[in-house]
This record gives sequence, structure tokens and C-alpha cells, in this order.
Amino acid sequence: MHPYYLHQLFNQLSVQSDKLQQLEKMVRELQSDVDSLKNNKAATIGPINYHFEQLKIEKLEGTLNIGITPSEGNNLEEVMVNGQPIGSQDEDRTALYEKIRPLVVEYLQKEAPERLLEMASGSNLSINETYIQMVMQDLQRQMDGRIYDYLGQLPVAQQRRQNDEEICVTIVEQIKVDIDMTIRRHVDLEYEGKVGSG
Repeated sequence: MHPYYLHQLFNQLSVQSDKLQQLEKMVRELQSDVDSLKNNKAATIGPINYHFEQLKIEKLEGTLNIGITPSEGNNLEEVMVNGQPIGSQDEDRTALYEKIRPLVVEYLQKEAPERLLEMASGSNLSINETYIQMVMQDLQRQMDGRIYDYLGQLPVAQQRRQNDEEICVTIVEQIKVDIDMTIRRHVDLEYEGKVGSG
């Protein structure tokens, strides 16, 4: 073999050897980085300061589970509140809702329209049947949420102490008061609008 070719071969082997050493060094550095990351499992998070007044939320959707981590309670049915499974509270509230709703609907269909007529005539407002139906439909759309709000405010201990009838009567009476107050405010606003524009 010619000495020139041997010299070229030797130079090429030397360059390859240098590159191999560089790559081995790089692999060792990467391995040490990976090992240090494995050993440092706990990440430290400094204090978090929330500035809610600076947020602008246009649309908020989803479910927020507070106090439940992914490793806890894989089934939400297993979650307990005040010693009672959440599911049973929902069932109790649904049963109470089913008893309360017809009573409120009956009030909205029979007594509330008469209350609206009385209050309107007391304020010298003339209203027709279509207007009354529109107001009653609006109140009925708000009714389900109102019932669930009152059921949600009921402590579990109170649910055990009182029987269902007492709870239903209390909530129905409170919703009737709310309906009457809403009708009164509505009539007052209509009257102020009539007087202000007339």
C-alpha cells in the first residue's frame, strides 16, 4: 500500500476516534442529567399569589374537584361528606325536589297570577292575560334552580332531624315568598317605567 493512503487512513481513523470520544462524553453528561432528575422527584413550588381582579374570564366550563387527587377515590361514589356518601345526598335531594316542584308549579299556575293582578291593579297598571303568562313562564324557568339552591343550603344534619314534609313545607313557603317579592319588584319597576315615561 502506498504511504499516502496509509496516512489518509490514519487521519480518518483519528477524526473518527475524536468524534466517538465526544459522543461518549455527551452520553455520560446526558446520563448524569437523567440520574439527577430521577433523584430529585419533589419539585418545589414557591408561593403563588392570585390576582383575580386582573383576570378577564369570558367563558368558564368544566368540573372542578376540590380536595380530590388522582390517586384518591377513583370512584366519586366512594367520596364521603359528613360521614355520608355524596350519592345518597343527591338521591335525598332529588326525592325532596320531586315533592316540592309540583307544589310550586301549582302556586305559579293558580295563586301567583292572582297576586300579579292584585299588585298591578294596586299600582294602576293594566296587564293582559298574555303578559301574565309571560311573567309566570319566566318565574317557572327560574324555579328549578331556586329549589335546588334551597336544597343545597340544607345541612345534612338538618335533613336527618326534620322529616321530608317539614322540609318541603319550609322550602315551598320560602319560594312562595320569593315569588311574591319578585312580582312586587317587577310591578314596581313597571310602575316606575310608566310614571317616568308618562
